[in-house]
Parts: sequence; structure tokens; C-alpha cells
Amino acid sequence: MKKRGLIVLGGFCMTAAAWAGTNVKTETVEEQEKSEVKVFCSKASEKEAVAACQKWLDAQSKTLGQRLLTSYCSEGELQSSNTGCLYKATGELKYVLKKFRTETERNN
Repeated sequence: MKKRGLIVLGGFCMTAAAWAGTNVKTETVEEQEKSEVKVFCSKASEKEAVAACQKWLDAQSKTLGQRLLTSYCSEGELQSSNTGCLYKATGELKYVLKKFRTETERNN
């Protein structure tokens, strides 16, 4: 058991020593603004449609983090043309996708 611990500790030390003289440079190569629109339907109420929209926006916000620029949910609207969707809420979000280039330099 002690031997295994020493081997693991030695591995960590060697890794730290190997990276001690290394610089990592990261730069943004490209940024693309994207948008996504999703429609939420409810047969029961406008509040239900808005709640579903807000739940989706919350999940997207957690996933995108700082890449999220704007998010919006419309109020539940009464639809007369579509029988499958009595109340409708529209969710829209805008976010940025970035491409990075990373270079590693050794200073030995």
C-alpha cells in the first residue's frame, strides 16, 4: 500500500517538474454569433407555455455560461389557427462560439 502511494506521489512530482518550464499561450482565432429560437406550446394555459420556455432558457444558460449574450421568452399568446397549440411562448437566445489556438512553449 505504501509503495503504491509513493509511486503515485512520484508521478505527480515528475509531472510538475516537466511542466515547470512550460508556457501555454491561448488566443481567440474566430468568434461566431449564433442564435436559437424555440417555440413552446400548451393546451392548458399561457403560464404553462411560459414556464416551459423559462425552464429551457435556464438550462441553456447553465450550459452556455459566459458565452450567452441574450435570452428572451415571449409572453404566452393565444393561438387560434393551430388546434394542437392553444397557447404559445417563443424562446430566443443569442450566444458566441469561439475557436481558440493554443501553443505550448518550453523554457529550458
